[in-house]
Amino acid sequence: MSLLVGFGSVASNAEDVPDLAAATPTPTASTPAPEATEETADPDTTTETPDPTVKAADNPYGTNYPVTLETNFARPYKAISSPSNSDFSQLNDLERIIRGSYKDPRTGKVRPSSVRKSNSVFMSISRMENSYRVGRELIRAAKAGVKVRVIHGKASQSKESRALQRALDKSSLRDSNFKICSKGKSLACLSGLNGAIMHSKILLVSNTFTRDNKPAKAAIWSGSANLGGPSGERTYNNGLTVYNDKKLWYETRQMWDDMYAERNVGNNYLRYIDKNATRYGITESDRTKFGYTKADPNYGMFYSNLANVTIYATPILATPTNGKDPVLNLLNRVVPDDQCRIRLQENRFKYRRIAVAQKLVQLADQGCKVSIVGFEDDLKVNRIAHCQQYIRVCRPILDVFKTASRRIEAAWAKPHDKTILVEAKLKKNRLNPEEVAIDGTKYNDWPNDGIRTKMVQAGSAALTGSNLVVSDEITTETIDPAVYEDYLQHWKAILKSNEYHSYPY
Repeated sequence: MSLLVGFGSVASNAEDVPDLAAATPTPTASTPAPEATEETADPDTTTETPDPTVKAADNPYGTNYPVTLETNFARPYKAISSPSNSDFSQLNDLERIIRGSYKDPRTGKVRPSSVRKSNSVFMSISRMENSYRVGRELIRAAKAGVKVRVIHGKASQSKESRALQRALDKSSLRDSNFKICSKGKSLACLSGLNGAIMHSKILLVSNTFTRDNKPAKAAIWSGSANLGGPSGERTYNNGLTVYNDKKLWYETRQMWDDMYAERNVGNNYLRYIDKNATRYGITESDRTKFGYTKADPNYGMFYSNLANVTIYATPILATPTNGKDPVLNLLNRVVPDDQCRIRLQENRFKYRRIAVAQKLVQLADQGCKVSIVGFEDDLKVNRIAHCQQYIRVCRPILDVFKTASRRIEAAWAKPHDKTILVEAKLKKNRLNPEEVAIDGTKYNDWPNDGIRTKMVQAGSAALTGSNLVVSDEITTETIDPAVYEDYLQHWKAILKSNEYHSYPY
């Protein structure tokens, strides 16, 4: 078997993926045989696309458009170094969403001109070296008359991104544009901070189809994958698509407009959104009609109780103690017991997030089982740029892990994911008091001993300082149980990948 394919990179910063033709691989350090300590998934049983999860009785776009969640994944079985190992599953799914803007999958025919010209596709991506997917569908959509906008990171341009830029900026196209953000010493769209980059991975399509060919409005995809090469095709990646959620669409579209306009949001986008909340929200009548908890994002993040999804965008002025770090906020909500389970699947975990490591140790000491799969660097140039060792869980983090009385399991493989799975009792969300529990419990009625919850936290932001407080990133949270199970299968699949090795730190 050469591929473990899944619906549901190596770069989290511009320097993450070197030119593979120029870099010389070095032998990996000897490691013990894999010792997965939980039931693992048979690769042959995880290739099917997860079924969409239908949510909400009241549908903002009408009865034919239920709020729906879909996951998608890429799961290459072997090493990053060979193009023949590429898993295009996730990128093909992104193409499907874009294709729906101009072609009806039920008939295979081009949609009416009026539909195409009223439709829009907005995307942000940080890199696309050696890309064979997605860009071609963006061009086809633009040629079909769809409004297409693409934001790309300035720090990681490639011949493929320049080719897409030339194609979308042609004067013969009706309405398309390729934008590169830059704010002096910042290479980001939102953040003006020195050294910031645009690293968010977002796709917004106003009118398309779900995976089972149902008409859909307001498709919002976010995830970990870039568009090509080792970053998007040859490492583990994940994504989540939300359809037909009016509030989440309005909020996220305004965020994308902020990026495209390069608005000056300072160093705290949460505060900026809070101060300008009415610009991002829906009408009060729509809030009442469709049962949303609030019309405006008054706490600085975007949340829908219909989809059970929260979106945090950075930069966020977070410290280990001010409660603004979404990762620490999640871990601080955990009520540890013998059923508590925390899994991290991370491209990078660096010393400036050492408070996260310390909290994981505290939870392990109190009964939680904690495991992490980090990225294996078998290229010397990458190791020099990151942790100076084969696993991108940096030495100070591992030194903290060593202090746990209950060992934190560590392994390496090829995840470009930035994912945390938490299965535990959770206290109420002090960072987002709008959050409603899966059983309908609201903030003021939340029991002190917590509510048993399955939470997925994912997106573009690795566990580094810059990905939280400097650069443009997006992190999503969902408490949908079916989505959690899809991500759990993604975790189990990496335990069966050819690259998985326990790490004896």
